[in-house]
Amino acid sequence: MSKYKNSLAVIMGLVSIGIILGIILTTSFNLDSKSHARNASDKIYTESGISGDSQSLNVTNFNPNTMFVEMVEKVRPSIVSIYTAKNVKVQRNPFFFFFRDQENVPDDMFPQGEMKQEGLGSGIIISEDGYILTNYHVVHDMDELKVRLVDNTEYPAKIIGSDQSTEVALIKIDAENLPIAILGNSDHVRIGEWVVAIGNPLHLDFTVTAGIVSALGRDLNIIDDGKNTSIENFIQTDAAINPGNSGGALVNLKGEVIGINTAIATQTRYYMGYGFAVPISLAKRVIDDLMEYGEFRRGYLGVRIEAVTPVIAEYVGLEKPRGVHISEVLSGSAADDAGLKVGDIVLAVDGVQVDQPNELQARVSMHRPGEKIEMKVWRDKKEKTVYVSLSAMDDLSGTSESPKKVNDKDVPDLGLKLQNLTDAQAKSLNLDGGVVVTNVNRYGPAGEAKLFNGDVIYEIENKSVDNVNTFYELIGGYKSGDVIKLSVRRQQNREIMDRPVYIKIP
Repeated sequence: MSKYKNSLAVIMGLVSIGIILGIILTTSFNLDSKSHARNASDKIYTESGISGDSQSLNVTNFNPNTMFVEMVEKVRPSIVSIYTAKNVKVQRNPFFFFFRDQENVPDDMFPQGEMKQEGLGSGIIISEDGYILTNYHVVHDMDELKVRLVDNTEYPAKIIGSDQSTEVALIKIDAENLPIAILGNSDHVRIGEWVVAIGNPLHLDFTVTAGIVSALGRDLNIIDDGKNTSIENFIQTDAAINPGNSGGALVNLKGEVIGINTAIATQTRYYMGYGFAVPISLAKRVIDDLMEYGEFRRGYLGVRIEAVTPVIAEYVGLEKPRGVHISEVLSGSAADDAGLKVGDIVLAVDGVQVDQPNELQARVSMHRPGEKIEMKVWRDKKEKTVYVSLSAMDDLSGTSESPKKVNDKDVPDLGLKLQNLTDAQAKSLNLDGGVVVTNVNRYGPAGEAKLFNGDVIYEIENKSVDNVNTFYELIGGYKSGDVIKLSVRRQQNREIMDRPVYIKIP
């Protein structure tokens, strides 16, 4: 009898263990969106509440015929179409200036006109009250934005904020109780994972394509923010992405958005095998800053960097090429203050290995100015830990976009970006100070006034412009409708040329 009881006890014990293991497995790998946790109240989006391997599946529930179906049904309602329109000026007849020399032809014989240029992109609803994540290039400099939901309802949209260096933008529609997408953690994405791209390619609304993650950390050199500060750390996929997919979602099998579809590798403007997405972890950092500050605030090291070649690795005593080589440390920068040196090899940031320049840039950009990061550095054939308090970009280069206010006064947007004149530039142009035009919106006041990249503005109405702050202080003294004269200098073919530029305050 005792043997029977012992056997029964063993059997019951094994059954209990099986039940417990079953509960643990089904709980850990639940695909239901209820496993996602709502963020703290300061976040406008909802993140996955699960950490670790975002692609783990419960083998007992795995069904290849429905795994995409269930995910798409959950995510597709949160993807929107974004229709854009811009009023573009039509140039005069190319023979206008020829005919204008004839006295009998009036100036308005070939008037300038406008046409509406339309575009289409995609977006991701991230809050029930209408915040939508998309790409910078989808909505930037557009005169009209319209959003269409999966049920064909349409809403006008406004831009909340955008950042060219990351290709991220945030827009808003006035709506309630919208279906939202769950934002995952792109730091956990691995090559080979199944992913789905959802968007509106080629005017085909709400299209779904599938593929795998085919590479991580791609640097394509396609984002030109005019300041050489772009962050390119793309997720690469072979899920078909075409024009119109921009701003749409790259989603894992659990229905978590892991990227914003942004670009394709192509010689034809259409899909040729590979697409690229902005990692969602970077996008979340941008969203947080856009909501809190109205701009993306990122910390800077103040170094010039390059990949470690086999020759560099051999010279510094590394067993193989790894890390990122510091080729220059800017004087007075955060890196300089922390004691980083030319020739140092950065191996890791906050415990995360970095082997390419864009990986280092991406890691640093996840921190704001003033925050401290831990860096593992290879120097003198041994590892060293360096702590760096990051600086703001303005501390390094003087680069600035139009400030919103100067001395509590609104500053007009002239449609240009400026940078302080360096000592070397000032010497070559025989100037004591000034500001360099680094970017011009061709349809803004600066573009209309024929200002160009590389122009140096050194006076406003005969008052000296010493730096970017002085420029906007002077501009802030004028009212809408005023026409002012800028004194502009540039060097061309070794000749220094001055010209007046007349600009109307918008």
